[in-house]
Amino acid sequence: RLVDKLLTLPTDNEGAEGFAWQLEAVRRHVADLPADAPETAHLRGVVSAITIGGVPTPSLWNGLTAYAYFLEHEGRLPESLEALTLAVRSHGGGLGPAEFLPYALLAARLNRLLARWDPATACYHAALEAATVTGDLNRALRARLGRAQVDRARGNLPRARQEVEDVIAKAAESDLPDVQSDAHLDLGVVLMLQGARAESLESTYNAFRLSQDPLSRMRILGDLGYALNESGYYSAARVALEIVVNSDSSYLVRLNAILELMQVESAVGNRVAFERRRQQARELAGRMTPSMSVDYRYKTAVGLARFEQLDRAREVGAEALALAEQHRLNEWYFRIERMLQDLESKASQKELHAPAEVEATPAVLHITNGLREYASLAAV
Repeated sequence: RLVDKLLTLPTDNEGAEGFAWQLEAVRRHVADLPADAPETAHLRGVVSAITIGGVPTPSLWNGLTAYAYFLEHEGRLPESLEALTLAVRSHGGGLGPAEFLPYALLAARLNRLLARWDPATACYHAALEAATVTGDLNRALRARLGRAQVDRARGNLPRARQEVEDVIAKAAESDLPDVQSDAHLDLGVVLMLQGARAESLESTYNAFRLSQDPLSRMRILGDLGYALNESGYYSAARVALEIVVNSDSSYLVRLNAILELMQVESAVGNRVAFERRRQQARELAGRMTPSMSVDYRYKTAVGLARFEQLDRAREVGAEALALAEQHRLNEWYFRIERMLQDLESKASQKELHAPAEVEATPAVLHITNGLREYASLAAV
């Protein structure tokens, strides 16, 4: 409210006096916040960048942008989008393509995570145009990856795969390993959804191998754990996912790993471990994105069915289906619908029970041994 007031401040004396009073009240409030809380530092930085003169400064939009990234890291996506909007507005009309580009990419990602597909697509298109104008190939390719992720979420897997494979080729030509890593990761997800499990594992491992950023590496490990689990390599999946849960990665990355561990433990029939992971996820349910909320209910329903709690599984599955329909998560909707149909058919209920663990191939053993070595080094 304070920043919004600054950006719409009347030029008369009465307006200036009212703003000065509001600024002083906010300063007192922020001064009383816990000094050791990370959010306090961001709020103090924003407030200190506001002057009674009422002119937005670079310190203000930089502080708001940093706060938006912090809120995203904490899983507070609507608040992050609000802070980002204020940061852009603080620039006034003088935002050039190079300055606009990172804002557009962040806005696109936040809208995508919130299942706001049309705004996300518009932001990715705008980011791609700005990247083309400025000659920023790295961000241009990332905008294309984001656009492919929207296609994937909406169920258009062929178009998503074609876009990602083109990005991989262009990133390799231009020696952009981090972009290659992210693109291989996206390709791994698409391949898994298309049923090409061996190729998915290979692509996701390539993403891990190419990644040069520790935080990105944890995100990739989460997806590698997912791929290993879906392929029936439960022990290897658990190794990868537990590394992520015990890391200092972002809230969303760790929560995704917890959800995947729910699936692993129900697959191997470990009800105690399943309920422990389910409780961990339940405690964080209020901060889940729409797709994560659907995923949590889907994995809960499948787990309950595997442990012969069919009535409760149907109830939770119906909740998941309603959420998927509400947020237009088409791929999720069809998957949940098939699961509920299986629950209604005694002949099909056996399909909800995971197959026995697949014997690890040499490639999977290599991945598992590498992950265990990584975990042991991280624990030192």
